[in-house]
Amino acid sequence: FVFWDAAMSASVPPGEDPMAFYEKILREPIRPEDTKDLGSMLPMLKLTKKQMALFEKFKETLGIPKTGVPQYSGVRDDITLFRFLSGKQWVVKDALKQYRAMVKWRKEAKIDELGEWEKKNEDRIQLSKRLYPSAFCGDDKYGRPVVITRMGKTPIKEFVETYTIEEWHMQHNWRMEKTIELLRKRSIALKKPITQLIVIVDMEGIGFSYRHMMPYMQATSGVDKQNYPEIVGNIFAINTPWIVPIIFKVLSPFIDPRTKEKIIVSSSVDPKVMEIVGESVMPVAYGGKSTMKLPGGDAKESPEGKYEEDAKGDDLAVDQSVAASSTYTFVKTCTDPSGGKFLWAMRLRALDVTLRIEWTPGGAEGARAQARPVCVVNAQRVNHHEGEFEVKSSGSLKFTFDNSYSFFRSKEVQCAIDFFPADSKEAAA
Repeated sequence: FVFWDAAMSASVPPGEDPMAFYEKILREPIRPEDTKDLGSMLPMLKLTKKQMALFEKFKETLGIPKTGVPQYSGVRDDITLFRFLSGKQWVVKDALKQYRAMVKWRKEAKIDELGEWEKKNEDRIQLSKRLYPSAFCGDDKYGRPVVITRMGKTPIKEFVETYTIEEWHMQHNWRMEKTIELLRKRSIALKKPITQLIVIVDMEGIGFSYRHMMPYMQATSGVDKQNYPEIVGNIFAINTPWIVPIIFKVLSPFIDPRTKEKIIVSSSVDPKVMEIVGESVMPVAYGGKSTMKLPGGDAKESPEGKYEEDAKGDDLAVDQSVAASSTYTFVKTCTDPSGGKFLWAMRLRALDVTLRIEWTPGGAEGARAQARPVCVVNAQRVNHHEGEFEVKSSGSLKFTFDNSYSFFRSKEVQCAIDFFPADSKEAAA
């Protein structure tokens, strides 16, 4: 939703570092007299009469008084209730179920004790800023904070050796609560409801090794989907490398459907980013005019070397030069008798090959079929290909990269392949 005029926005003061500006905002305590303005912002959301009636019904069913509720809590205030209702497209029954689950989760996860957790873990929080580079770069044209996350700058090996999933889960909860706090403070400063933020995800430098980050991202995506609905206005995935489709397919089951609709993927920087954010806020590295220092350092270097070298060795199932007039074969097996789902993404740096993929079932299914291979893909002379294939038994998936038609040129083939057992959420998606 966009309910207000871009001209009403106020962003980072000229010459001030955006991240320092936002950190200063978060350090400053909020005064009780400031919060009274939050309670009068509901009309600015321009709800229809029907939506207003549903809002009152929602509030009444939850036993929340019409007045006297602290508008800064991030739990019982009007803006939070609005996010849950709008996230469920104003179906009160569905919103009630999600909201009550959120309240239960907050108690179980001890969210109200995160202030004490922060004091005890300041060093770990500072470390996370290096291992997972992220920073606010200003407000967009509507006053929404814009955050840049540079996924390709994460040193994967060091990250997974440093954080357990449980600790990163806690770090993420802390970050989300800080985001809610920031939105409230920006609402007060701008005198209008700021309910969302804009996320720019710079994916340059990501290789297939990023699959080791998937358990962390799945855990945090699940938290956001359930407990922080409608907090994102848009997600712009920029500088996306060829491997990204397989990563999105893995994460897809954990992302709220409405959030998926807000994701815009581009191999460079989509023009819509500039349209929404504005060139004065966008860093120079992304075509804007802001001279802010990007989180994670220089835009041209990755933590593991040059970006072109991000997919080598064990990082890929196939990283092979297929000689002229020859073929190369790779086999990925499934040992789970219940089967599962294969995902793959292939590319050539230049030219093309013919890709054939065949499934040979094992176990009882293989015996019934007399272990005859089944053609899954027969793509003639392609330079990229991505796909998935669900199986119901154990067996093997054979990839053949055919360059037999080329008498003089070898072809450089890269292919990422992953498999998820039948009982995983990824296979069920």
